[in-house]
Amino acid sequence: MPSSPSPPTLCTLLPSSSSSSSSGHPHHPRQPTAAGGWLPPRLRSSGAKPPPTPRLESPTTRQQQQAPRRLLGSDRRLSALVHRGDLDAALRLVESSPRPPDAALANRLVRDLCRRGRPDDAERVVGACGPAATVVAYGALTDGYCRAGRLGDARRVVGGMPVQPNAYTYNPLIHTLCERGQVRDALSVLDDMLCRGCAPDVVTYNILLEATCKGRGYRQAMELIDLMRAEGCTPNNVTYNVLMDGMCGEGDVDDALELLRNLPSHGCKPSTVNYNTVLKGLCSAERWGDADELVTEMLRENCPPNEATFNVVIYSLCRKGLLQQAIQLLEKMSKHGCTANIVTYNAIINGLCEQRNVDGAMGLLSKMKSYGCKPDIVTYNTLLKGLCSAAQWVDAEELMDNMTQNGCLPDNVTFNTLIGFLCQKGLMVDAIEVFKQMPDKGCTPNSITYSTIISGLAKATKLDQALELFNEMGHKGFNPDKIYQLLAECLNDDDTIEEAIQTVRKLQDSGISPHTVLYNAILLGLCRNGKTEFAIDIMAYMVSSGCMPDDLTYVILIEGLAYEGYLNEARELLIKLCSRDVLVNSLIKSEALLLDQNIHAS
Repeated sequence: MPSSPSPPTLCTLLPSSSSSSSSGHPHHPRQPTAAGGWLPPRLRSSGAKPPPTPRLESPTTRQQQQAPRRLLGSDRRLSALVHRGDLDAALRLVESSPRPPDAALANRLVRDLCRRGRPDDAERVVGACGPAATVVAYGALTDGYCRAGRLGDARRVVGGMPVQPNAYTYNPLIHTLCERGQVRDALSVLDDMLCRGCAPDVVTYNILLEATCKGRGYRQAMELIDLMRAEGCTPNNVTYNVLMDGMCGEGDVDDALELLRNLPSHGCKPSTVNYNTVLKGLCSAERWGDADELVTEMLRENCPPNEATFNVVIYSLCRKGLLQQAIQLLEKMSKHGCTANIVTYNAIINGLCEQRNVDGAMGLLSKMKSYGCKPDIVTYNTLLKGLCSAAQWVDAEELMDNMTQNGCLPDNVTFNTLIGFLCQKGLMVDAIEVFKQMPDKGCTPNSITYSTIISGLAKATKLDQALELFNEMGHKGFNPDKIYQLLAECLNDDDTIEEAIQTVRKLQDSGISPHTVLYNAILLGLCRNGKTEFAIDIMAYMVSSGCMPDDLTYVILIEGLAYEGYLNEARELLIKLCSRDVLVNSLIKSEALLLDQNIHAS
């Protein structure tokens, strides 16, 4: 299944806006989705007519359309800039030109800018095109904003298009919403699509089908296929592959196998991808005999297995610890015209490491080059994990040197793996040293890095260092929720609390502002140990130092007061915060419920 929607291959079969009434998609006032209804109003209707049969073009017409364009003046210069990738110069040329750029060049420039994460600049190109901007340019811009996670801008672009949108315009937006689990919002976009007389294509339905399988199961998704046919859109191999994958994911491998064998009756010839999907389901269920029979069926049906087929089986065998069978299958690949690739070797290396045969995995690494396969970052990270598990630190360091020499730079996973194992072994000095090296190696510590090393420091009773890094984590905007509980448990006596307060003062003396998350951790530790009055004093000091409380600060204090029996004070604080609109509604409700429970309990 594709991870992102590709340009629809059936766009030429879609009816134009002038024929929307004959396609069953007339313009109509927008209708809200019915309560509890999965589909928008247009898709729940029946009796829709299929789109008209497209008029076939003659080869001569196609040749005329594909004839090279003659570019003059600024467009010729623009073509050269776009083709050599000088997007900044191309953008300046477009905006300084007195007339709109060539449409095809503008489309490509918009697409290239979006691929480089520059949708705002791409929108400047669309603006320079004016009324000459094509639906392709708007579709590329929408896709660019979706890839950047800016769905509000994507919706704004689609909603303000002066030209009739097509399915290619809407598909990226629907796909991104479905990927985020916002299926209802995706259906709202689909409803808008239908209201504007734009017929969904097979890609649109496949996106929604996959989201339905993940969210509600493949049985619900099968209803969508019936509606898809009713709208005149024929399911394709991808459609059925999504269904088969859903069936396998829910454990109904036999149903997937039956659908695979019935594909010809649905007008689809089973592809290697279809076979591989069902094969993966059989391997996950450890039905090795049926898997072997299915591979034989592929050969019989003139659908020969490819590298992905073998990788599915080899990966599954390795996961189950059946290394001998995996290696035997690896040796058979060449007989079927297949060559083991990096995915194959990574699966076997991982299997060897899982069985603590790190020497065997390292031996395979040394042979990969002779097999014409270059190790990638996954290979090295897998081996690094195996070496660290075996406490082979010298070999791990050599491996990191080798990967750099071979042009494979370590990433966050590499460093997090090494730091994680060093923390597990209590080697905090080494872990800190590796942590400090990350920026020099081109890697920025992420939330996992900080969480791992802070946990290690806290468990090693190096509380001052843990709190300093926790403060740094807060300033960098990482989510500290998982660390609060750990640090609060460490602040369990007067000595550790005093150490925490001294850390705050040390930071202030060195010119570093203590972050709210640091104060919250201290407040939580105090309240957990029945020292809420002291926590209130700390909060007062926090505010006087210019560090403003957040929602969690108040929640900690309210719960601390409630648990110590100061229910009236807790309620009074909650009421004051509500009157000043300090807490969000969800927190107000949860805290009020907590107070009510405490009152009844007392």
